[in-house]
Formats: sequence, structure tokens, C-alpha cells
Amino acid sequence: MPMIGGGASAGLRRRALLAAAPGLVAPGLVTSGLAASGGAAAQGRIIRLVLGFPPGRSADFLGRAMAEPLGQALGATLLIDNRPGAGSNLATEHVAHAAPDGATLLLGGNFSHAVNLVLYRRVAFDPIADFTAIGRVCDLPTVIAVSAASGITSLADLLARMRAQPGRWNYGTPGIGTPSHLAGARLARVTGLDWTHVPFRGGAPSLTALLAGDIEVIIATPPVILPHVRAGKAVALCLTTAAPSAAIPGVPGAAEAGLPGLDIAGWYGVWAPARLPAAQRDGVFAALGAALADPAVQARLAGEGLRAWPSESPAAFDAFIRQQMPFWAEVVRDAGATAE
Repeated sequence: MPMIGGGASAGLRRRALLAAAPGLVAPGLVTSGLAASGGAAAQGRIIRLVLGFPPGRSADFLGRAMAEPLGQALGATLLIDNRPGAGSNLATEHVAHAAPDGATLLLGGNFSHAVNLVLYRRVAFDPIADFTAIGRVCDLPTVIAVSAASGITSLADLLARMRAQPGRWNYGTPGIGTPSHLAGARLARVTGLDWTHVPFRGGAPSLTALLAGDIEVIIATPPVILPHVRAGKAVALCLTTAAPSAAIPGVPGAAEAGLPGLDIAGWYGVWAPARLPAAQRDGVFAALGAALADPAVQARLAGEGLRAWPSESPAAFDAFIRQQMPFWAEVVRDAGATAE
């Protein structure tokens, strides 16, 4: 993606930076924007959007979808900085200890600021004290799906088969402690049925296993499963949220599918290090809102089954996080999930 302005010398400096930091990709633009009115960056400044997952995951897709409009609004070059490891803890810790100068942002979510606090025995950050809450980005629903070859066409059909063959069924997910895993554990609790969790290292391997017949059910994020549903290779039985989503037409919510007690989904948000000056915080919040209001961004998210879900203010996002923390703690403990 091109950069605007800066000339040859700026391009050389940019290439030198990327050579020194091979994990970075720069899809943002150098433009004028909120920087002139108190935004997070002066024109031409580099801002890193840190992600806790490798390229190809939902978080990476989301970061790249927002990068250009967010970079434009901030008047900066926005670099996607993939720092995978420990369920996003490495990336979260990195931002927690970064300078509060607006040059480092985190794209995290319920996993980084709620689930991991209980899932892991120790995390090297405080989700409230070490961060400046900026704003929520979007929801992250999960989909219960089966291979088209299974002959299962509805959640009721799946549950009936599970009751008829107890102990036989399993479900694949992107890993321990993911919204997919926790949704599967919550389904078992709500129905009283038992099935085996099969964690993979990401959504793609779990999908491969489903299509190969190695697992019977998958609980996956929309970007992973929907292309194969549209291609007729998989059948989406329902969402793990009680209500349906306008971004995923044709797939019922759990209540409509006959399981109103199942209502669980993840979400994404943006944070800066603690003690970011209020003017910079508000500038990043405004830029994030502008990016999420961009019709092109909304179309890209909808194409992947995601829904832009901006916060009303940084304070509202902070309150939302605090409300979510005990919910996810309960879900993790009920699932008996742990990670090292």
C-alpha cells in the first residue's frame, strides 16, 4: 500500500526501519489528519498497532482492515506489529511497558484484558492500571459448524445425536481459552451434554481437521468458517450468541436454534499505555471512530461476519472492560481452562 508524501529519503528511512524490525508491516498512510488538532501523532510520525497473533488470524485481518483509515485520521504511518505468543500476553505486556507517547497502541480484546487474567497463572501487566482505554472496535462472534458431509443440518439435530451417542463427540477450536473453546464449554454446561475439546494452533488447522473428518464439530470465528459455508463445504448451525447478527445473514442465533441459555462472544478493542495524555487519548479515540465509520471498513468487516461496535467514549470503554472481567472470569473457571 503506498505512502503519500515524504519523498525518496522518507522511503529509504521507512525501508531501513522495516529491515530492522522484520515483524512489522506498514499498511498505513502518511497524511494530514487529527494530528494537527491534538491527535496522537505529528504528521509523518510512526505509530505501531501491536497484535498478539501472527498474520492470517482474525486480529491481523482486523488490524489491516483499519490500518489505512486509522493512519489517515492520525496523520501517521501505521505499522502492524505482530507479536504472537502466550495467547497475546507478549504483545499486551509489550504495550503495557511502552512509553505513553501515542506511538504504541494495542489491538486486544476480551482475551487480553479478561480471559488471560484467569487462564494463565501469572500475567506481567495489570489490565486496568497499565493501560489507557481508547475504544471498542467490533464484536467477535463464533459459529458452531459441521462438515457438509456429516448430514447434520441444525443444532437440534446435532444435540439429538450427542444425546444418542454420549461421550463420542468432539469439537475443534483455535486453542485453549479462546472464545470458541469457552463457548463449547458453556454449551456443555447449558445442555448437560459431554463432548471433548480438541484445541488446535489456530482456526485454519481446526478447519482442515473438520473438512478431513478428523473432528466432528468446529466452533470458529466467522472469517475462518464462513468462506467454506458459502462454498457448500460446511454447514453453520448457529452462532454462540443468543441473538443473530446482521453481519452473518442466514445463520440463526442460539436462541432461535433452540438453545437460549448459550450467549457468549468475544470482542476487540484498542488501548494505549497508561498515563497517555488526555488530549492524545481523545485524538486516538476520534480517529478510531472515524475509521470504524468508514463504509469501506464496515464492508470489509461485514464480509468477514464482523460488526463495527464503537464505544461512546474512552470512559464508556473502560467501564465496559471492568464489567466484562468478572463475566469472563466465571466462564473460564466454569470451563476449567488453564494455560502455561
